[in-house]
Amino acid sequence: MNKWRRYLYLVVDEWGQGAYPLRRIDSSTLFFSRNQVKEAATAAAAFTIEETPLPRPQLSFTPSLHRGNLKFISLFGNGRKKSHLAALEYGGVSHIYDVEHRTMQEIASPNECQFCDPVALAVAESLYVLNNVLCKTNDDSSWHCLQPLPFVLEPGYERRFIESYTTSDGGSNILISTPGVGTYSLDVASGSWRKAGDWELPFRGRADFFPEYGVWLGFSSQDNLLCCSSDITAAVLEGAPLDMVWEDLNPPRRWIPRKSHLVYLGSNKFCVAKLFEREFNIVSELGCVPYTEAFAVFTGLVLKPSTDHSGLVMLKHRSHIYRFSGITTCWVF
Repeated sequence: MNKWRRYLYLVVDEWGQGAYPLRRIDSSTLFFSRNQVKEAATAAAAFTIEETPLPRPQLSFTPSLHRGNLKFISLFGNGRKKSHLAALEYGGVSHIYDVEHRTMQEIASPNECQFCDPVALAVAESLYVLNNVLCKTNDDSSWHCLQPLPFVLEPGYERRFIESYTTSDGGSNILISTPGVGTYSLDVASGSWRKAGDWELPFRGRADFFPEYGVWLGFSSQDNLLCCSSDITAAVLEGAPLDMVWEDLNPPRRWIPRKSHLVYLGSNKFCVAKLFEREFNIVSELGCVPYTEAFAVFTGLVLKPSTDHSGLVMLKHRSHIYRFSGITTCWVF
């Protein structure tokens, strides 16, 4: 029998509170039962978003530094079952939390100050974070500095941002794309960089390769829709369009998209979690007060061959909306 992950994990940055609560969400609530699937395919229930209260936090992470902030990195670890979550505090105290065994381990923190979410990929039993690699040996974690990207050392270099990243060749290479620069490849074995080309990956943020389907899945750089590609190089060099596998939520215009997460649960099941903001005015005795509401929509999807067997499509199941108090950001694993 195929097994799939029972839980999703949500970390919320509660601005002004100094805490990052970790919540566990039952992933089965995002999917219809077998008896409901056929009925839901034609029913309005398949296209509604259910108001859902946030579950109680399992624990909260707190920065060690005054006004410090944490960055969180997705599940990784030894073997096939990845259960480690990293909470990084640059210049402070960082931790690895095992979500399965509920144990916490303090690790050394990187010294570089990062203001944006780090680019992170788990390859084999190591975790690559920007120019650092986190290796786990004999239950002791340490950071090892890699070579910087070559163009960073060129005269007149101006700070640029990484637009998209993924792995290739079975995880032996990491591809990183930067607008106006192109794509560079990191050889995991040697730790050396080479320029793959002037082209850029057609995704926004992280894309993951799924060998069981032979495709990369991620959000497109043009419209942030969930797409797939069996050959990302051809998609760029030959202008081949990405294959859209899901038409998205079609949210109201006033919903401002902020972040998108794709989580694979196993057994063809996925979760797309999208963080939105909505701006409006609250009428009070002082007049109209601007207010920003943040909320996340979790949607359960099942990946299947298209009806004409020409590609892949996502079958939508249930969508839940979780509302936060005030402006915030979140991570979903």
